[in-house]
Amino acid sequence: MSNENHFYSVSRIAIKVLLDKKQVLRGQLIRHLAPLTISQLLRAFPLHGAVHYNLDVFCYIQTQLDIGQEKPKKKFSKGDITLMTSSGSMCFFLKDASVSYSMNLIGKITSTIEVLTNLRPRDSLTIQTEIEETS
Repeated sequence: MSNENHFYSVSRIAIKVLLDKKQVLRGQLIRHLAPLTISQLLRAFPLHGAVHYNLDVFCYIQTQLDIGQEKPKKKFSKGDITLMTSSGSMCFFLKDASVSYSMNLIGKITSTIEVLTNLRPRDSLTIQTEIEETS
């Protein structure tokens, strides 16, 4: 189930984050971190939304997903991808941080994330699996 350019795995799902369809970040959803959350996310992909910031700690897009807590955590590392269950927001941590509310850790950005620190509120992100095509 693989070709020259992609390795497909059941436990690690390659994703890409498109920034206004100009730049691409790569990452992975890691199923064992939150298997139910990731299954629901994959059914909803691709996700699209305007970028928002929580100070300089993380950026996020709001989704319409209503997913409960699963193995919740409050401490995260730079590059972590989480789901904030209280709002259904998909978050990307810009630095190591502890937050006051629990989130589901779901994956990791595998490419450089610095470009996420310079987005404007009117910029948008599209999150999809690596094998999905953009239209």
